[in-house]
Amino acid sequence: MDLLLIGPPGVGKGTQAARLRQALGVPHLSTGDLLRRHVTEGTRLGAAAAAHMQRGDLVPDELVTEMALGQILGPSCAAGVVLDGFPRTPAQAEALDTALAAHGRRLTAVLHLNAPARTLLRRLTGRRTCGGCGDSYHLDTRKPRTPGRCDSCGQRLVQRADDTAETARTRLAVHARQTQPLLARYHQAGVLHEVDGCGDVGAITRRLLAAVAPYSAGDQDASRSTGWPTSPGRSSLS
Repeated sequence: MDLLLIGPPGVGKGTQAARLRQALGVPHLSTGDLLRRHVTEGTRLGAAAAAHMQRGDLVPDELVTEMALGQILGPSCAAGVVLDGFPRTPAQAEALDTALAAHGRRLTAVLHLNAPARTLLRRLTGRRTCGGCGDSYHLDTRKPRTPGRCDSCGQRLVQRADDTAETARTRLAVHARQTQPLLARYHQAGVLHEVDGCGDVGAITRRLLAAVAPYSAGDQDASRSTGWPTSPGRSSLS
């Protein structure tokens, strides 16, 4: 089962990808984590990527694609993978489709996890970080015992520059522009599932699992016990 999880900043992709990994028994591949690992380990691809990053440039499609495909087509992902952050561009999507097809595979489903802009802005701008130990809090979901102070070390909590309202709006707008061609591509291919990213973490996970249940082994039994659909196809879940 090869899954792609797409969603805007603040929608909780990382949390949900980890839960999908646990529920489905396939690895979670985060492009950001993969990139950092290559840079830290000083690989050929990592060194090339670091040169672009140090100049403030985007890492080219070719480098990102080579890193990602090396992992996706390797033994650790032979039974499937939950992709998070790759592909991001039409060129990366084309390369992924071609590489998977050459190995008798294809994207099983593309899960577009989304939420209203006001919800995403609240999630992004409500985050606070300890200036001392780096612990994270949220004004809605993880409030410190003492307002403005870290529970662990007592240092002042700060709002990161990329969590301000202005920056958050820019990040959301950039994401919308970048992902629209991908969403159109996967909609046309009939593998796109729109999933509501609002509500508690467990409810969102259940919606995601319901979207992929038709593609899972033993989905008929799953349908009888959970009410999940049993025929694959594009769906809009809430």
